[in-house]
Amino acid sequence: MKTDQTAAAGNRAVGNYGLVICPSCNEIIDTLPTNGVKRMYSLCESLNCREPQVSKTNAGEE
Repeated sequence: MKTDQTAAAGNRAVGNYGLVICPSCNEIIDTLPTNGVKRMYSLCESLNCREPQVSKTNAGEE
């Protein structure tokens, strides 16, 4: 049977090693409390990242 001291010693410290990154501009949006390094992706609030980009090949076609 584990005592409280050995059970507490077995727990890892949780830090803000999780990163939420914008895949468009690579801006760090937020951090998350995780046991290890984790990367998650989400678009940031920038209009350049939110608006769909028109490719140069399709710009003149309509």
